[in-house]
Amino acid sequence: MAAMLKIIAERAGLSQAAVSQILNRKANDFSSEETRRRVFAIAGELGYKQKFGHKLLRGDKTQTVGILLPMHRIALEEHMQALIIMLLDKLERKGYGSYFVTLAESEEKNLQIVRDLVGRGVDCFIVLGEPVGERKIEQEIVKNGRTVIGYLNSFRRTLTQSITQSCCEILRFFLDEGRTNFRLLLGSPLLPGNERFLSLKQVFPELTDAEIRSRYCVELGRLGEHDDIDLYARIGYEKTREMLEQDPSVSALFYLSDYFAMGGIRYLLETGRRIGSDVLVAGFNNIHAIRNSFFPISSVEHALPEITDALVEEMTGTGEVNRTIRSRTIIRKVGGMRYEV
Repeated sequence: MAAMLKIIAERAGLSQAAVSQILNRKANDFSSEETRRRVFAIAGELGYKQKFGHKLLRGDKTQTVGILLPMHRIALEEHMQALIIMLLDKLERKGYGSYFVTLAESEEKNLQIVRDLVGRGVDCFIVLGEPVGERKIEQEIVKNGRTVIGYLNSFRRTLTQSITQSCCEILRFFLDEGRTNFRLLLGSPLLPGNERFLSLKQVFPELTDAEIRSRYCVELGRLGEHDDIDLYARIGYEKTREMLEQDPSVSALFYLSDYFAMGGIRYLLETGRRIGSDVLVAGFNNIHAIRNSFFPISSVEHALPEITDALVEEMTGTGEVNRTIRSRTIIRKVGGMRYEV
């Protein structure tokens, strides 16, 4: 170990003591971010593996975080990839090491994953989404004296994102443009607490739930079982075709996500409809394909920097947390007009 530290120190142009502080993520390490990155890069090239055994025996903190994702499919979504990258980068800049693990569809397997990470010295956990056995996972983490913050789940300490206001803003944009015959394409089953459905109720308070469903909602089917994100575009295409064959006068479409919107756009173009004039289109997530599309497609964007900052800020705490972060609305119009609400 001492020989390895000496080699890293020589390559980095630092003392062995400075390298040791950086690699062990000491609280009194005041090195620059550039210096820390250089040291960890050299250590990685040399195959350096930090051992936490002595720290665990002394009960010291290891400055490591376990980032848990409930299922593989979520990691395929562009906004979640961006969030994970932001988290890993911010944690590294703050001197933390990270484990990134995709959980299983078994409660017992997930509990074992948590136990293994605790055994490796993970100090705190960030759980993104709703894992199988989430209540027992939270209890297991806390029981072992570790801290945890959740995102979009029912943990005692969790962050959520409110999208209702963004959905209302897109719906009002439709109405301001005279598009009263629009549709929301939503997942199934359509539950009363669904934020997109709640946005319809806010925009049309005079209508009953049944009237809102029949006039404005199209259900895409049960989507949780699908592990192929490309399938969403095909579903968007087929549902758009079915809907417009039934009612060709529909003049605005708000899709569950940009992935479904991409399929719907293909159908609209095949049938000669002009996007942004004949039909307004909005999606959700503001993915790269939508941001850089030739067509004016509105979307809702996740407040990823704010979410990242809040997760890292809260991950070492113990008190109850229930913070809500608002999404951003991106309105795009013909002529290249774009504005954020």
